[in-house]
Amino acid sequence: MKNTNVENNLKIWDNVDTWINDGEEWSEHFGDTDTLWKDHIEPRIGINLCCGKNTLEIACGRGRMTRKLLENKIKLNILDVSPTCIDRCKERFGDKIENYYVGNGTDLSAIENNSMEFIFSFDSFVHMHKDVINGYLGEIERVLTLNGEAWIHHSILSGGNENNFQNIAGRSNMSLIEFAHLAKNHGLKVVEQDKIRWNAPGNPEWLHDGMTKVKKTIMKL
Repeated sequence: MKNTNVENNLKIWDNVDTWINDGEEWSEHFGDTDTLWKDHIEPRIGINLCCGKNTLEIACGRGRMTRKLLENKIKLNILDVSPTCIDRCKERFGDKIENYYVGNGTDLSAIENNSMEFIFSFDSFVHMHKDVINGYLGEIERVLTLNGEAWIHHSILSGGNENNFQNIAGRSNMSLIEFAHLAKNHGLKVVEQDKIRWNAPGNPEWLHDGMTKVKKTIMKL
């Protein structure tokens, strides 16, 4: 299922017809991306976006959150499994981005050990299978600097289809408890967890996602 999940994500997000307005359309139920950022994201990660920190965005898509990250004094690197998404980000952001990476959907092999002070991902881990998430958490631990943090937006769903795209809003099976357990297994400290309601048209009122911040507190030998 891990490989199938990666293949499905690549097929969907690499298709330029999937995108209408560079992903801004998926913020409309919050008002717009600027409102989503101001009300729900910046209060949780603003402290991390300063001081020229070397930062990595995992699964940047076509730059919906990238443009908001770039409003801060950081050195931003972005990665996505989709070559067309990375090409679009190059068109939009040019040399404002430190490095562009086309990943394989399972790891951060292009990123050096202990090199990122902050890692961010929004609206992407919600579509990843548990095994894919587990692999990324191990890689996040590897590439974070000591005391570096990562903030990940992920699914909260139980009893869904193993093929997440058969579930409501394409959500994968995951919980706050399970995400924390996976992170701790890789030596990461869970700093905080919270929920956000995904109130898009057609979604049930019970649909919430998780937001988890983790920290690397131990340097492995």
